[in-house]
Amino acid sequence: MPISCCLAPSANFLRRRALKPGKVALISGGGSGHEPLHAGFVGLGMLDAACPGQIFTSPTPDQMIEAAEAVDTGAGVLFIVKNYEGDRMNFTMAAEMAGREVLSVVTDDDVAVENSTYTTGRRGFAGTLIVEKLVGGRGRDRNTACRAQDARRRRQPAHPLDGVALLPCTVPAAGRPNFTLADNEMEMGVGIHGEPGRRRVPLASADAIADELLGVILKDLAPKRGTEVLLLVNGFGRNAADRTLSDGQQC
Repeated sequence: MPISCCLAPSANFLRRRALKPGKVALISGGGSGHEPLHAGFVGLGMLDAACPGQIFTSPTPDQMIEAAEAVDTGAGVLFIVKNYEGDRMNFTMAAEMAGREVLSVVTDDDVAVENSTYTTGRRGFAGTLIVEKLVGGRGRDRNTACRAQDARRRRQPAHPLDGVALLPCTVPAAGRPNFTLADNEMEMGVGIHGEPGRRRVPLASADAIADELLGVILKDLAPKRGTEVLLLVNGFGRNAADRTLSDGQQC
């Protein structure tokens, strides 16, 4: 099977090899350390380019500008941005300096806490992947991009998520855990950078964890009876695939 994406000559971003004329170009990015997001989702029906930053650090505006120049076929660009202050600032600067039509969608799906270490408002979380896939699958023209932007502005509760950690995160630059957990504790509502969550509780069974996570999510989503939903079970990188699958089955 031929490889559908390639690294830009500057090595600043990953892009699709073959672009479709007249299609809105979808670009996302964020700090490294969350792989396979975003570079792993560049391809047909998803992103046209992904810009990686340093570990847990936003990519720079020049990366997004260069990516926009490379993949815009004339229909404009849509930035998909996770709600972190550095990401929002740099993507906003890139949109203003790009010299072309650029719209932006901000994902803020983490229902664990309203404000956190790196954000004002909800954090961008794994629901960003769902946005990339849905908009990428339908992103044929500017109308789709405008509808996606308008939906996020009106804060439609489309994809609330919540997280739990049994161990703290250690950022390489810091060289020490973000917080400490006893052997019999877990952190409910932890962030993707290892930010502390909403509360610390004793270790519980997979059933009990699933009940709490789903309770928080369903309270925010408030779906009507019979509504179809998409369940995304995502690991922070330490869980083995079989454990993540087991957690999904519990949900």
